[in-house]
Amino acid sequence: MCILRNSMYIKGVDKMIVKALDTYKKFNIKDIELGKIPEPGEKFEVTKERFEVLTSTNKYNKIFVEEVKDVIETATKKIKVEKAIKNKRKEKNDL
Repeated sequence: MCILRNSMYIKGVDKMIVKALDTYKKFNIKDIELGKIPEPGEKFEVTKERFEVLTSTNKYNKIFVEEVKDVIETATKKIKVEKAIKNKRKEKNDL
């Protein structure tokens, strides 16, 4: 079993979500960061440097992952603002 070495991890580097291709299984290559052979279609997080290694600059000259471009939808909540009005009542004294 071959082991695909990881690139150097630098703290604070942008990360991305990728999806494993069947290349890992075909060549029986274990990903050192995951500690296993990922299943085709399995999603995981990598740094941009690691993405470069997994897609082009590896010793196997194979592509192991593809970038997942998920559309992130954000929910918006409409807030209804109600203004509190102080109720002033004048009482008339009948004497």
